[in-house]
Amino acid sequence: MVVPSAQPAGLPRGFTLVELLVVLAIIAVLAALLVPSLAQAKARAKAAACVSNLRQLGLGLNSHVLEAGSYPACQHTAPNIPLRATYGWPVDLLAQLAGNLRVFRCPASGSEFEWPTNASRYGHAFPYNIDSSTKFSYGYNHLGTAGADGLGLGAWEPLPSSRVVVPSDMIAIGDSDGDGGGDGVIRFHRPIGFPAVLFPPGTRHRGGANIVFCDGHVEWAKQAKWIERSPAAARRWNNDHQPHWETWGR
Repeated sequence: MVVPSAQPAGLPRGFTLVELLVVLAIIAVLAALLVPSLAQAKARAKAAACVSNLRQLGLGLNSHVLEAGSYPACQHTAPNIPLRATYGWPVDLLAQLAGNLRVFRCPASGSEFEWPTNASRYGHAFPYNIDSSTKFSYGYNHLGTAGADGLGLGAWEPLPSSRVVVPSDMIAIGDSDGDGGGDGVIRFHRPIGFPAVLFPPGTRHRGGANIVFCDGHVEWAKQAKWIERSPAAARRWNNDHQPHWETWGR
């Protein structure tokens, strides 16, 4: 008597349940290994796009300097809004960048950081609607290491380009901390009684920030490095390339 075969000759054998579970387990392990790598690659791509943005902002800044002979003032006074100044430097650079609003948003920040076209919460109309109430990706080095105007690129008045002694080592614009309060500026200064910098460069890129210098080149460093309490770090914020220990060394 011939016993029929469980599997007809010539036909491929299907997976057993155990084999299928093993394959699924292997796929799960591979996915677990690949997902962090993909996330890191995505973060690197966003950081690279941010560097590209800042290079364009650096070109816009230098074009403005060539035309005006000075760096733009950080602030702009709105005469119809009492006691409410807004940021003017983005508007000056926007004019040099063919109105490209996208350059002003770091790809690593959310859509809420896009330059809006409606009036700000304080009532400033476009394009002067980037004020201290607006989430914004990039900040301007207006004060340097000081708590008042004079050492940075200018808070209320344009700074003559001749005042920047070493453009290749003078911080211009960089990632803000993105907390929605004063995002249009970055600072080194620590007010008396406050151990921390109020508006430091951000941490969105591997715990650090991209910053473009006055000569147009871009650097990345950890946030702590940008605001390190050292003469080497401090002088990079000041237009005379001096650390000005008296402004932060207490």
